[in-house]
Amino acid sequence: MIALASTIFGLLIGPMFEKITSSIFDTPTRALLSGFSMLAILTIVAITTIGFFARRNENELTSIHNELSSVNRKLGLTVKFVHDPPNRGTGKIYRTAREMIEKAEKEILVLHYRRPRSPLERERKHSIETEEYKKERDKYSEALLNKIRQHKKDKFFYRRVIQFSEGRDVKFTEDQFGKRWFEHTKIILELLKDYPEAACIKKAPAFLEQTYIIVDERYIFWVINGIDPEHEIQYMEGAFFLDDPHCVLVPYLKRFFERIDANATIIKKVPET
Repeated sequence: MIALASTIFGLLIGPMFEKITSSIFDTPTRALLSGFSMLAILTIVAITTIGFFARRNENELTSIHNELSSVNRKLGLTVKFVHDPPNRGTGKIYRTAREMIEKAEKEILVLHYRRPRSPLERERKHSIETEEYKKERDKYSEALLNKIRQHKKDKFFYRRVIQFSEGRDVKFTEDQFGKRWFEHTKIILELLKDYPEAACIKKAPAFLEQTYIIVDERYIFWVINGIDPEHEIQYMEGAFFLDDPHCVLVPYLKRFFERIDANATIIKKVPET
């Protein structure tokens, strides 16, 4: 039926179309002008069609972009790596960590891994640090103490668990732990005499050879250590700084912290005897 209808339509329309076109193309000039007119019409139709599909394609791309943005908002995990070795560093790693600590309003959790170090190794470590690096580290330590003082009435605002390779029975002394963190711990324990629930410092056997800080169940400071082959000392090569607003990674790290904390003992005074 379709073929028959097409044939009849062609027989009826063909002669009419021939009469119309014969008058249009009867001279070269008319044929040229008619050709340009048709080309213009085809061009307009083509541009309109391309514009239509371009808009549709743009809408599809916009839709995809919005979907990806939605996924990014839902996950929301952003990561920044700061490379700042002490022998040529500017202290950027401690400066960035201080900015993170200063955001704390609810809680600071610190999981600290400490491998055995001789006094000679600690002396070598500090000898390779730049002055700028040392100054930024001191500012970071002071910012941490100031933040604890600001929240001294908050229950367990600051919790630190120190993992020792020797086990939790090791004695916490300045020679064993180093002067800076020994003094840090001493100041906090002095504060706890008046505000016993403000903080808690514990020691535990090594379970996870990692050091990281979690602030307000959102911000993470994850240390990357290295070993200097020339001086044979361990040092902080860099750190990852993560913003985890939707708690994608934080629960896993906090679970490790709680597990180690459950097997830790409280440090009540320093030096321990």
